[in-house]
Amino acid sequence: MRATSEFEIPYTGLGIGRHTFDFRLDGAFFSEFEPEGFTDADITAETELDRFEGMMHFDVHVTGSVVSACDRCNAPLKLALDHRVRYVVKFGEHTHRTDDDIFVLGPAEHLLDVREFLYESTVLGLPLRRVHEEEEECDPRVVRWLTGSVDHAPDAEEDEVQEEVDPRWAALKGLSSTPSEEDEGKNEAKH
Repeated sequence: MRATSEFEIPYTGLGIGRHTFDFRLDGAFFSEFEPEGFTDADITAETELDRFEGMMHFDVHVTGSVVSACDRCNAPLKLALDHRVRYVVKFGEHTHRTDDDIFVLGPAEHLLDVREFLYESTVLGLPLRRVHEEEEECDPRVVRWLTGSVDHAPDAEEDEVQEEVDPRWAALKGLSSTPSEEDEGKNEAKH
């Protein structure tokens, strides 16, 4: 696990103007957020903090790749990422996030923790539909099952070993919760 300070910018010591920072984001970084949708990452985040008198713009440009599961076959899929986002950070009475996604830093703050910005920028850059470009790249067992070529799920073993059934339960297997045709005939005769 990385030190939090690696992703903190001491903005109070920065003068008015533009300041650049680069960050490397990998699977360890994203594991802190319990990401949904990808398992590993190799991302470069180039950022620019543009400081003004009463506010800052924090621009994030993430490039690289993440490993996700294919929506079609669930096999690992490497996705390229190239996404830009601008965040607005204002100075105010207390630290909070507004409904407009504007971050407000109170007077007691002196560090800007950018982890959430970097995570959010990456997630926003991911495509909504994540599939292999060609169906041939997908897991062939899953594709056969999806097209109806086989009648069992790909996770089911084709030569499944029969489990030993306790004889007491085997006797109950013959019982049915739905009435048989013979039972229905008896019920109709009663009426």
